[in-house]
Amino acid sequence: MEFLGKNKEMGPMNMDGLLYSALAAGDLPAAWLITRHLVERAKTEQFSYATEFNCGLCFYQLEEYEKALSKLKRAEQLVSNEPDFDITERKLLLQALSKKGKMAVFLPLNPESSPKRYALIRIRWLMALSLIDLGRKQEAAPIIRFLSQYNIEV
Repeated sequence: MEFLGKNKEMGPMNMDGLLYSALAAGDLPAAWLITRHLVERAKTEQFSYATEFNCGLCFYQLEEYEKALSKLKRAEQLVSNEPDFDITERKLLLQALSKKGKMAVFLPLNPESSPKRYALIRIRWLMALSLIDLGRKQEAAPIIRFLSQYNIEV
């Protein structure tokens, strides 16, 4: 717990980076400790869509699907309605997604460089998985239709 005690004075951007790094390294226990701290701070602070997604990803990996869904819905609200990718961008994005496959959904979003439209896709992808794991397939259906335009099968 001393780890988090030293970071109490850290701003949201520093905690964003710590959470991203822990998830990128696959250190789920550290990610959980940071997420727990961020959830407490969320009562008085607002975080970026990437941080909300990364908290949701941490909860999802801990099989806390309702908590994950709550954070993902918040992340979705924070992502503005960016225009869709043009034909060339979409083609290359689909190619990149196909190279990584279904595991791409489990990568954390970089709080410093995740484009909003791409973040929206990743947020909704993890939302769909959370809803399916909760047995709420009908609620996931519109999200699954959205994802199908990017050749993402859930």
